[in-house]
Amino acid sequence: MEKIRLLPDEVASQVAAGEVVERPASVVKELVENSLDAGASRIVVDFVRSGSQLIRVADDGFGMDREDALLSLERHATSKIRSAGDLATVTTMGFRGEALPSIASVSRFRLVTRSRGADAGTEILVAGGKIESVADSGEAPGTSIEVRSLFFNVPARKKFLRGEETEAAHIIHQMQSLALAHPNVAMTLSRESRKIWQAAASDDLGVRLRDLFGEDFLRRLLPLESVEENGITLSGYLSKPGESRPDRDQQFMILNGRVIQCPAFFQPLREAYAEALPRGRHPLAVLRISMDPAAFDCNVHPAKREIRLHRPDLVRQAVYLAARRFLERLRTPAAPTPLSAPAVPPKTTEPESPPAEPAPARPKNSGATPLPLVAAFEPPPQAGWNLEAQTGDEEHFQLIGGLNNRWILMQGPDGLVLLSIRAASERILFENLRREMQSGSVPAQRLLIPEVLELPVKDAAWVSENLPILNTSGFSLEPFGGNTFKLEALPSALSGRDARSTLLDICELLRASGSLGNPTLAGESLARSVSSLAAIEGFSYEESRARQLVRELLRCELPYASPRGHPTMIQWSFFELERKFH
Repeated sequence: MEKIRLLPDEVASQVAAGEVVERPASVVKELVENSLDAGASRIVVDFVRSGSQLIRVADDGFGMDREDALLSLERHATSKIRSAGDLATVTTMGFRGEALPSIASVSRFRLVTRSRGADAGTEILVAGGKIESVADSGEAPGTSIEVRSLFFNVPARKKFLRGEETEAAHIIHQMQSLALAHPNVAMTLSRESRKIWQAAASDDLGVRLRDLFGEDFLRRLLPLESVEENGITLSGYLSKPGESRPDRDQQFMILNGRVIQCPAFFQPLREAYAEALPRGRHPLAVLRISMDPAAFDCNVHPAKREIRLHRPDLVRQAVYLAARRFLERLRTPAAPTPLSAPAVPPKTTEPESPPAEPAPARPKNSGATPLPLVAAFEPPPQAGWNLEAQTGDEEHFQLIGGLNNRWILMQGPDGLVLLSIRAASERILFENLRREMQSGSVPAQRLLIPEVLELPVKDAAWVSENLPILNTSGFSLEPFGGNTFKLEALPSALSGRDARSTLLDICELLRASGSLGNPTLAGESLARSVSSLAAIEGFSYEESRARQLVRELLRCELPYASPRGHPTMIQWSFFELERKFH
């Protein structure tokens, strides 16, 4: 009985397409990389709607004759490698030979190409992986590819695509990455024939940064002079201390012309900035890294996004030292002392910046436990002054004092209680804001002068999709063309904060919550995000202020946990304290 059978070519092609073509942005990436490998000096990309309707990529590269054009649509056909040994020293963007046949198998595909000096070109039409026609063409030298009706024959794949703005944002971000990696190639990106950006060819990375992101973005960066460590050369731009984002969306790591995702590059960069940025923030970076192709393997992922390093410790050390020296020069511009290589390379786990004031270490097995979410308190066993009673529970805590401006010490009915000012503040703000959102009366603070904010592509897409929710939560935002928005008001809880960074933080927190686009979840997540940003870290102990905080906390529906699930109070029982002192 036959149990194992060869897959039909059509099915095998669609399986390969599943590895390479994840979304329309994947198509753009593969086609533009082919154009770069073809020696193009100019690449023009246009897409319609989210790219699922049409993607067009045209270049002035070498082009192909008819025989090569037909071979390019066969699986495992490539001009980039000749033997297995070539895989160890790949210097081109593509080499698997899977992109064109994979894309053609899940779309209506048109390839027009003409090699330089040829009398005529070739036009090939493909639908769902089957060649429909091959004819002569009079196009200019180079290659033009049109991909229409992406996933028309695999609806199960198409239903997993996100909204139009989200998919378009992925395409724009992908093109920005490729344009940064190859500033010597002129590139134009259009959406429905309307130009999004145009970047002229330049040997100056700063010019390309300004063309793609604007003058404001470039002002937040400083050039990193070319440095070499362990045979690895690094150059590019890094952000000034204090300039940061809540995510890594504006960190571009370009290894030998290829934009990559690799923790060995991201983590040491964050560690180098540990003293220059607050916890949870990431520096902006455009790092160009050059190293021996034999020192890494880019053949570990079908889309070639990830790499495997032979000596990741050397890479981490090189990035860490380059960033540290960059920051040291900013502190002592006269003549910074070179840093010596640390005996141990930077840690592989991402560090967090220390708090402004050191917190006392919590001893192991201290017996400290979060208070239960619901508790019945009895009167305290010892006399002392009490909180002014507003509810029954308030009478059962006696204030003792403050600790490190971050905690409030109290005596509870069963022992010593430590209240976190931040967690308590977060819970109070969250419940107040949630009530205000439900009643449609969120207090807002209007800006004296409305701010026009040009957001990164992905953030602009998130804001567009969630404008109704934002505008019923104390924000006053309206589209201002492209990726630009006019901000006229912030929730009162966030007044005094920088408008641009606040909006970016909110976007990132909402994205991390997975609630974007879902009105039911987004309102709750937005209240949680705003309360997290607006919560106070602490204050100098004042009896009246501490009493008011405890009173407001105990009036909450869920006073013993912050909206992120952290305890607002922990308790050491009298029994545990007696045991500790024998």
